Amino acid sequence: MSVNEPRRARPVGLVDELQSSHRFTLAVLVSVLVLSLATSGYLILVSQPRLGNLVELAKEARDVHDAMLDQETGLRGWLATGDREFLAPYEEGDADAEAAVSLLLRDVRKSPELTDGVLQTLLAAQQWQTWAAEAAAKQVTGSQRTDGTLRDFLLEGKQLFDAYRAKDARSTTAIRDKRTTALSTQNIALITVLASYLLLLGVVTSITFRRRRRLQDSVLVPIDDLHDTILRLRDGDLTARTQETAVPELAEIGDALRELAHELDEAGTQAQNREIRLAFLANRFETIVRVGREIAGSLSIRYVSGTVTTAAAELLGAPTTLWLRGDNQGFQVMHRSVDPHGTMPPVSLTPPPVVLAVAADALPATVGERRAYPLVLAGQVTAVLEVETPLVDEDTEQVLSSLLSTAAAALESAHLHSTAREQADMDGLTHLPNRRRFELDIDTEWERCRRYGRPLSLVMMDLDHFKRLNDEHGHLLGDEVLREVAVAVGEALRSTDTAYRYGGEEIVVLLRETGLEDGIAAAERLREAVDAITLADHPEILVTASAVVAARHSSMSHYTGLVAQADKALYEAKRLGRNRVAVDTADQPRGETLFHGEPDVVAPSADRR
Repeated sequence: MSVNEPRRARPVGLVDELQSSHRFTLAVLVSVLVLSLATSGYLILVSQPRLGNLVELAKEARDVHDAMLDQETGLRGWLATGDREFLAPYEEGDADAEAAVSLLLRDVRKSPELTDGVLQTLLAAQQWQTWAAEAAAKQVTGSQRTDGTLRDFLLEGKQLFDAYRAKDARSTTAIRDKRTTALSTQNIALITVLASYLLLLGVVTSITFRRRRRLQDSVLVPIDDLHDTILRLRDGDLTARTQETAVPELAEIGDALRELAHELDEAGTQAQNREIRLAFLANRFETIVRVGREIAGSLSIRYVSGTVTTAAAELLGAPTTLWLRGDNQGFQVMHRSVDPHGTMPPVSLTPPPVVLAVAADALPATVGERRAYPLVLAGQVTAVLEVETPLVDEDTEQVLSSLLSTAAAALESAHLHSTAREQADMDGLTHLPNRRRFELDIDTEWERCRRYGRPLSLVMMDLDHFKRLNDEHGHLLGDEVLREVAVAVGEALRSTDTAYRYGGEEIVVLLRETGLEDGIAAAERLREAVDAITLADHPEILVTASAVVAARHSSMSHYTGLVAQADKALYEAKRLGRNRVAVDTADQPRGETLFHGEPDVVAPSADRR
């Protein structure tokens, strides 16, 4: 084919253009170099030395004149006053003039046209200096100052100096004129060089413009077309094609780009299909991993609920609400995605019909404008996610299903942890905090009171004849009595006090910010509350308790000392007759105490048995 023939002939294209451009550039550089050498040679070898010599002559002539002025000034002062101090400027000026004259004679040899004027000036200066030497040696008497002798002598010196000054002015003017002429000649030479450069620049510009226009048509336009085609291919336009060109190298590149575009078009269709699927899978994986990572280590039901609800709302693009099944098998709202962060949803909310339907069937359902999904664990619906939209596509539901499976396990884990923690700190019978909780609380409170010097008291109660009650009426009734006592004690406490089941029939009460006297009053209220208990099915049974009060003081190093004191006092209360409040002061230190109460107080009650 005729299209392929130029390719087989391999005509010179870009290489030929590059070689031609190289030759043209080399010719321009040689021209610039020759012109630069000629200019530099003229300036360095001719113009600048001549101009420099004239500048030195002008400076040296000025130095000679300045030295002459110094001599004249000093001599006038000497002749007028007779003070030899005025001869110092004369002597310095004489030395300076001798040095300047020596330099002037040396440099004027390079400018013969100025030699006569300079020599005449120096001769006039020498005549005046002869007069000056006589004046420097002259001793002026008083009569010479008055009879006109000094005046005539000074007029003679003035005439000689005026003659020198006139010749110096002509010589200096000649030097300056020569310097100005040399400077003008140098400027003309520089202007000529500049015009030569401009002419060369004009020629180069003209040739360059013609070459550029030729390159624009034969090379740059095809290259721009190739570049534009590459950019369009990079941006995804696989229909981009290059135009035909006579440059063999560019034509080969254009053919390669056309083949590449065709292959990319086919590959792009396949990649687009894979990308859609991978994007969905990546989004699904990211959502599940993010939420799983956030809730995996959390044992807070509320945090897990908020995280899952928020993630589901982002995934579905609609408000969501999480309903959690409680211990009574009912559902209560745990979190709503529309609520601000940290805001609790109203406890008065009741689950809508769609939530109840999903909880019953354990399957997603739609009722009206709402759809709900179950969170199932071990075959039981533990929670329900409510969505304020009736339509959710299948792919999103698959992602949501994986999210809710992870959430169900996390919620159950948090629920079990919460239950276990509550059981570990709570007595199952009386629902009072147990001994473990008591030891943790009193340890914390003891450290606070020790650090800030605050009071702390303890009431320890023991139900009277409780063992006999169990033996005669059974443990079920004994359990009922314990529950009633726990209720009565809880109602009699202040908001700052805490009651604990210490063990068996023993109740211990932690009285914060309370001294011994106030502790005795609190113990009496507790005793009276227990004494007022009446069992509905057994009104004949009287319930009483013995109580003791112990207060922290400075000799105690640990809370166990306070507990031991109360325990010992409890035995004393039992020995004194039960159903009373006692304070055992036998082991109280004789030294400092933090809080003072009435010693050996016993508060008995009326014997109801």
